[in-house]
Amino acid sequence: MTASTIDRPTTIGRSAPTDHLAQLPTLGTLAELSSLQRDHDTLFLRISPDPDTDRLRGHRDGESGFLLPGLPAWSLRPEEWWPAGPRLWAARQLVRHGYLLSGGKGNRMWLLTGEVVGRSADGEPLVAGWTPWAYLASGVLAAAESQYTAWRFRSVC
Repeated sequence: MTASTIDRPTTIGRSAPTDHLAQLPTLGTLAELSSLQRDHDTLFLRISPDPDTDRLRGHRDGESGFLLPGLPAWSLRPEEWWPAGPRLWAARQLVRHGYLLSGGKGNRMWLLTGEVVGRSADGEPLVAGWTPWAYLASGVLAAAESQYTAWRFRSVC
């Protein structure tokens, strides 16, 4: 799988303009997401309208209004304490943050790589020098919900 590459980041951690975002692939399954996870140690989940919108407006802390040095995103690399593997970690991240798709803001899930340059006030990694890799189809969240729920309730049955 190839991705569109964004030019060098600006000084505040946003990516430079690109006209290639429409060519970003859309992953349709958790298996495709897992494959990308294996290839990229610094893969993050972002939920927003799209990479171009984030590039143009940056991201501000909601309470203070301060411009953040990177985009808040969630790591798809499992923490060392996580015993259930990368696929379930990704499913967990999608499920935990899927609520951001509601509310009529036109948000969608997309993946990016970049460098963690800090933490937001809510603790999310702030990713600078980011490159978008792919969008996630809506069915990926449904599959993640199914697999993560089955895993969570595995000892109940």
